[in-house]
Amino acid sequence: MTSGTTRPSAELYEAGTSVSGEAFAAALSRLPTGVSRQTLVYEPYPLFAERGLGQYLWDVDGNRYTDFVNNYTSLIHGHAHRPSVEAAIAELRRGGALGAPTRLELEFARHLIGRYPVIEQLRFALSGSEAITYAIRCARAFTGRRRVLKFEGGFHGNHDEVQQSIGTQPLPAGAFGYGQPSSQGLMAVETLVAVYNDRESVATAFERHGEEIAVVVAEPFLGNAGLVTAAPGFLDFVCHLAHQHGGLLLVDEIQSMRLAPGGAQQLQNIRPDIVTLGKIMGGGLPLAAFGASREIMSVLDGFAPLVPQTGTFNAFSAALAAGMASMAAFDDMAVAHLDAMGEYIRAGIRRLFTARGVPVTINGQGSMFNICLHEGPVTDYRTWRSAPTELWTELRMRLLARFHYVTQRGTGCLSTPMAGADIDRFLDDLDGALSAALASRDLGRGRSSQ
Repeated sequence: MTSGTTRPSAELYEAGTSVSGEAFAAALSRLPTGVSRQTLVYEPYPLFAERGLGQYLWDVDGNRYTDFVNNYTSLIHGHAHRPSVEAAIAELRRGGALGAPTRLELEFARHLIGRYPVIEQLRFALSGSEAITYAIRCARAFTGRRRVLKFEGGFHGNHDEVQQSIGTQPLPAGAFGYGQPSSQGLMAVETLVAVYNDRESVATAFERHGEEIAVVVAEPFLGNAGLVTAAPGFLDFVCHLAHQHGGLLLVDEIQSMRLAPGGAQQLQNIRPDIVTLGKIMGGGLPLAAFGASREIMSVLDGFAPLVPQTGTFNAFSAALAAGMASMAAFDDMAVAHLDAMGEYIRAGIRRLFTARGVPVTINGQGSMFNICLHEGPVTDYRTWRSAPTELWTELRMRLLARFHYVTQRGTGCLSTPMAGADIDRFLDDLDGALSAALASRDLGRGRSSQ
């Protein structure tokens, strides 16, 4: 989806965020585009955050936003979750990153393995990108093969193998392709790309390259592409086809583990070979993991393993402690609350757009939602990519001006501190923003016809 801005909505935003504008202008002199994270760039400038607490985020101008970004799905309990903060502080006082194994590592590993039955052993990493990188290396070492198969629009971190075909033009139905680098500076790779929710596409890729594919990397939903969710049985089909050809299935649960205590696997009854975890499991600090059967994970074992893994801050105790506190609070009761709030906000958004005759599809489940201004189901990357974005870009800017923080691609997520009043306030302001945006467009059309 594209970003941009229309002047009326931008002026509303600028009127209340002048200090953010000054901070951005100053940052440009030392930071390319003023940030260290490209996702945060938007016109006229991004809000600069000062602090966060629970479901709210404050900017440097003193504005308080209801936060539907939650650091891009990683804050399941919102900002400064007290048990996680206190656990991290306690470990920091003991050293925080001790440069030696701690008992917390085994304790948290046991906890996660209890939630994900397909995992018998796991390793911790600092980020989701690292977890994916090492999981792919393990799959290659275990199978003796080179190729990775991923899906167009699927984001799996910053490694060359998976920074492929993220924002590219869609493939034809039933076809597969070869990875299209998503930026300059990437090395040539052997990644194959298939169409999500398209069995023929996957089958064709395996017919041509089945003996070369080490692993298929898939999300239970396309987290960066409209929350397009796997059709019933699709990932089982992919897994069966991979096994039939001697390959593995890696399910990337880095975002989707927020859907249930056992992630999307619990909801969709998926049985992958390798699992990657991240985001909410860090309790607000960087932490991720990857795991599989003992047989697959044996490539990491021993004093001269096939796949050596290291990292200065891997499994540092402050992150482990914060993560354990966060996951302990992510129980069935928390999920039930998030599910109820998620259904409430998705139904409310759908109702508002429908009442004003604006085509919309609201994807998502559990604590997540995506607003796509397209009529009818959005079940593949091709449809999501073709949807118009200009109105949403204006609506998002108007929502920022009304102090609601949502991503540029129309995706939002909830946190456990959120209540019905937060959702109602968002829906009221979305209704006002939609009314103003449509009126502005009607006025513009009227002027152009004079």
